[in-house]
Amino acid sequence: MSHTHLSARERCVILTLSQFGLNQAEIARRLCRHRSTISREIKRNQSPFWPHYSDRYAQYEAERRRRTARHRRRRDHRPLVDFVDAKLRAFWPPEAIAGRLIARFPGSSAMRISTEQIYAWIETDARTHGTLYRHLRQQHKTRRRRRSRGANRARREARLDIMQRPAIVDRRARFGDWEGDTVMGSGQAAFVTHVERRSGYIVAFKQPSRASVPLAEATIKAFQRVPRRWKQTLTYDNGTEFSAYDRIENGTGFRVFFARPHSPWQRGCNENANGLLRQFFPKRRSLDPVHQSELDKAVELLNHRPRKRLSYRTPHEVLTQNGRVAIGT
Repeated sequence: MSHTHLSARERCVILTLSQFGLNQAEIARRLCRHRSTISREIKRNQSPFWPHYSDRYAQYEAERRRRTARHRRRRDHRPLVDFVDAKLRAFWPPEAIAGRLIARFPGSSAMRISTEQIYAWIETDARTHGTLYRHLRQQHKTRRRRRSRGANRARREARLDIMQRPAIVDRRARFGDWEGDTVMGSGQAAFVTHVERRSGYIVAFKQPSRASVPLAEATIKAFQRVPRRWKQTLTYDNGTEFSAYDRIENGTGFRVFFARPHSPWQRGCNENANGLLRQFFPKRRSLDPVHQSELDKAVELLNHRPRKRLSYRTPHEVLTQNGRVAIGT
C-alpha cells in the first residue's frame, strides 16, 4: 500500500465512489490505501459549507496544512529567523531579504525563505502586537508639478538639454553620472538628493528652503570629498531651485544637464531614491524639525540595502568593490 500523501485525483475518486454508495473499506481497496487513511481523510476534511465530503475542499485544506508546516519549520531555524528579523529592522524590503539569502548562503537550503513567507511572518507578528510591519515601505511618492517662476531667461537658454548628454550616461557604463532633485514636506525645508546612476549611491542634505544660490553652495560642499573622476555629469529637473546651476558647474566640475519638463522618467534613479526616502519621511510630514543626522541615518540604511538590479549587492558594496569609495559609508 502507498504511504504517500493523497493526490487531488485520489480525492476526486473518493468523492465519486462515496456518492455511488461504496463504503470506506471498498474505497480503500480500490485505491490501494489503508482503510484508516480513507477514514482519516474524510473526518479531517469535513467542510463547514457542505454536509458531505468535498474533494476540492479537502485538497485546499491539505495544501494549507503543508504550507503551515513549512512555515513552522522555517520559524524553528534560529539563524534564518535572526537574519530576517535583523534585516527587516534595518528597513530591508522582503524581496531584498529573500534574494540576499540566496546570494549569501548559496548552498544552504535551511537559509531559504520566499518573499511571501516573510510577509506572512510580518502578518503573524502584527497579530501578536509586534512591530515588524512598521519597517515596511508604506507610501509611494507622487510627483508635484513645478513651474518656473521668474528664472533668468538667458540662463535658461544656456542650459544643456538632456538630449545633449553623452550616450554613455544612459548605459550606466561608468561611475560619476548623477541625478539630482528635491524632496518636499509640508513646511519650508527640503531635502536635496543626488543619486549616482550606476551604483544607486545616495548623497542627501537638508536645506531650510529651496533658494537656488544657497542650494548651489551646499551642493558644492557636499561633493568636496568626491574625486574629480567621480564627477562627470549631473542631471536635474526644471525646478527654479536649480537655476544657479552654473555655480555648481564652476564649483564641482560637473557638466549639468536638465530633463524635459514633466518627464520624471528621465531621472528614474533619483525618482526611485526619493520614493525610498519617503518610507522614513512621509509626504505630509514637515521637514523643518528634521535634523541632518536623522537624514544621514536614513541615507546610510538605504546605501546599505541590497538592490535587485545590483544582483542584491548594496550601493556601498558596488562602490567598495570598485575601489571608488569617496564619501562616508
